[in-house]
Amino acid sequence: MRKILILIIIPALLFSSCGNRSSGGSGEPVITVTIPPFAWFVKEVAGDDFRVNIMLPAGADHHIWEPLPSQINSLSGSEALIINGQLGFEHAWLDRFLQVNPDLKILDLSHNIDLIGAGEEDEDPHGDHHGQDGEGHDTASLPDKDHIEGGDEREEYGHNHTGPDPHYWMSPASASIMADDITAFLAGINPEASDRYYANLALLKARIMEIDSLVREAVDSDPGRTVLIYHPALAYMGRDYGFKQVSFEDEGKDPSPARMKELIDLARGKGIKTIFIQAEYDLRNAGSLSRETGARLIVINPMNTDWPAAVIEVAEALKSKKE
Repeated sequence: MRKILILIIIPALLFSSCGNRSSGGSGEPVITVTIPPFAWFVKEVAGDDFRVNIMLPAGADHHIWEPLPSQINSLSGSEALIINGQLGFEHAWLDRFLQVNPDLKILDLSHNIDLIGAGEEDEDPHGDHHGQDGEGHDTASLPDKDHIEGGDEREEYGHNHTGPDPHYWMSPASASIMADDITAFLAGINPEASDRYYANLALLKARIMEIDSLVREAVDSDPGRTVLIYHPALAYMGRDYGFKQVSFEDEGKDPSPARMKELIDLARGKGIKTIFIQAEYDLRNAGSLSRETGARLIVINPMNTDWPAAVIEVAEALKSKKE
């Protein structure tokens, strides 16, 4: 009798597990986002209407990360996918995502952003950058696959940034555009809650404007400054608010001794007093630069699920009177 009971119970458990995976556990609809910061915007707009599934794990480097089969399969239970649009792993895996869920609604948040092109982020944060095609963006439709995919170009997009810079979410000016697009997208998925979503959008944009003011105040304390950063994640913030970043990674790798000497000379010559490094990278070279130049080493986390905290920590470092 015990064997019979076990045979009955095990299939029942397996069926229950499969059902939970496809329905989001408690039955609520699921929205998947590719990177953690986007989850904050979805929650601010929709509250608890959706369970938010984040693909990129905390502390992972989006340049080299690849989704696990279980993460790809989990998309079968998602109503929609919100992507950055300029990350290599998104380009490489989009076809697979759609194979798992052909009806997946996709929002590419880069479509309405004034994107910074390759090589511009370090040399001139106020220089020319790629605009949009002026055709607008239907937030309920799939992104243009000719834009997303590109054969060998995918590898360059993700690892060497030969395509547009993907770090636009770190600028409050871009975040305001993202908030508009996410709200329209979610309202299209759940029209019954549309009025509430747009009411939440007004509150969200007020919060973004508060952070915008903090960044402006911080930069105004020393306009035109230059900061060092390991990976160039602050190009949009620099362009939109008036400071310059210089990256000290060397084509995605740790800087060579010759590059380190250049950076030390640059920091001393320009009086650079701030060195940023993202939480997911090795601190050793940044620590050496800090010791050689006397600049403060600030660890930041652009992939923080708490978007305000990620931006505010940069603003506070820029505002410091020790500059």
